[in-house]
Amino acid sequence: MLNIGGSSTLKAYAKYNSKADKWFIRGEGGDVEIARPTFLADFGNIATGWLRFREGEAPERLIDPALDRAAPSPGEGFKRGFVLGAYSKNFFGGAVELSSGSIHMGNSIREAYRTFEEQRAAHAGMLPVIVCTGSEAMKDKHGVNYRPKFDLVKWAPRPAELPDASPVEANEVWVAAPPAQGAPAAAA
Repeated sequence: MLNIGGSSTLKAYAKYNSKADKWFIRGEGGDVEIARPTFLADFGNIATGWLRFREGEAPERLIDPALDRAAPSPGEGFKRGFVLGAYSKNFFGGAVELSSGSIHMGNSIREAYRTFEEQRAAHAGMLPVIVCTGSEAMKDKHGVNYRPKFDLVKWAPRPAELPDASPVEANEVWVAAPPAQGAPAAAA
């Protein structure tokens, strides 16, 4: 198969609009607003990196090669963010991708991830159940934005619809260029 042209399959997603304090999922006619969700978060496969969202376009992403190794910035308009597999039959209609470049959403996810890290050893093979309990208004250089509040309330088995796999494609992950031919090797 050639990796060119458009795809006829659109990936299911959920998103949080930090300017409006609203949640959305992809619907047949576009984004559909939903209530504050409860969902399974696949933090074991979360990816971080550089994201750029433009109205009416697919997001551009340069994903870090590892959680502790950032990819170089690809340029103007890109923000640090995350890509996470999530699941909720009631709120999302199944498995979705949840991603954001919002600093406020990122901070909330980082705090929920920290709780996940603290508790994961006692819940092997399980996923955390995250509840969005509200939001907090945050004033910044862009005016008032909202930061969702997440609570890890329990752990549940992984549903078959949410594969234990990275939520990003291999071609989105940054790979360092090999050294130029004839260039001296770096000293160890």
